[in-house]
Amino acid sequence: MNAMSVVLFAPASHPERTPLRAALEAGYGPTLLATTVEEAVTAWRSARRSLVILDLRGADDGALAAAHEVHRACRRARSLSLLPRELRGAPGTDAVLRPPIYLDEVVRWCRAAALGPLAEEILEDLSAGLSHEIGNPLTSLFLQIELLKADPGLDTVSEHLDLIEESARRIQTVVQDVARAAGRQPVRADATRLDDLLRHATEALAERSPELTERLDVTCEDADMRVDRGLLAGALSDLWAYLLHAGDASDRLMVHAARSPDGAVRIRHRAAASRLPPDAAGRLFTPLWARQALGLPEGISLTSARNAFRRHGGELRARTDGDGLLVEASLPAASQSSLEFGT
Repeated sequence: MNAMSVVLFAPASHPERTPLRAALEAGYGPTLLATTVEEAVTAWRSARRSLVILDLRGADDGALAAAHEVHRACRRARSLSLLPRELRGAPGTDAVLRPPIYLDEVVRWCRAAALGPLAEEILEDLSAGLSHEIGNPLTSLFLQIELLKADPGLDTVSEHLDLIEESARRIQTVVQDVARAAGRQPVRADATRLDDLLRHATEALAERSPELTERLDVTCEDADMRVDRGLLAGALSDLWAYLLHAGDASDRLMVHAARSPDGAVRIRHRAAASRLPPDAAGRLFTPLWARQALGLPEGISLTSARNAFRRHGGELRARTDGDGLLVEASLPAASQSSLEFGT
């Protein structure tokens, strides 16, 4: 069974509604039909990880207003609108389908959305919960370890204390990783060039794991940029380290960067990633999953890397590429216009 159910809000009855619900039940999982705002919101609140589909085929202006209300109430949910061709002013859902609408297309969207990364609001809740439930006890644990180490009568157990401390620091790293993913990193943009950004990323990787740079093949069609070079170089270094760890020792990571015809900068990464499961592309930037998949060393955070590109108005996306993985980092043509500056 899928981890996420579907809330199908269909305020108007129409011939396609029953086949749609049957297709969702058969091809995806539990589907809760709601015909009023109250039913839809109640169904979503009972399972907050639900997807929301707004089926407005056959709907009038009143139903459209109700759909807007559902979308506002369930704003954290991933959402899809099914609209008649003539309808305008639809809710701002994540995706929209207009006729011809195929049932398998709706099911495919649900499957893809269920594998997508967590929303920032959920990350904030997750970070706060981990900090309280794990971070606070860890602080006390470290204090007790230091007190025991300082006791001269406990020399015989020092090696056991070292193992305890190592485990505790591993837990602390997970808490810090999620906190960084939920944080809003400040951006300080300066003029630079694309090849300079890639050079700094390579240097950052070499400082951490010099042996990994020998398996890195970087090509670049240079371009002017205005970005936070340090922030993005660190993000690329994390991404490169992860993708290299995800393959065999003989696998290489192919990186190509260039400005596309629309002015955006795109950095494409092709990796074998043979150590990752087949569904890795849909889960790569979910906190804790990526770390658990490889047992990564301290300091690598793919969620932080994605946030760095998002702070510039860009994105990190992954998809399967034959037997490997293709990860594309993108920056808009005028990334400085969407920066969020901080101190």
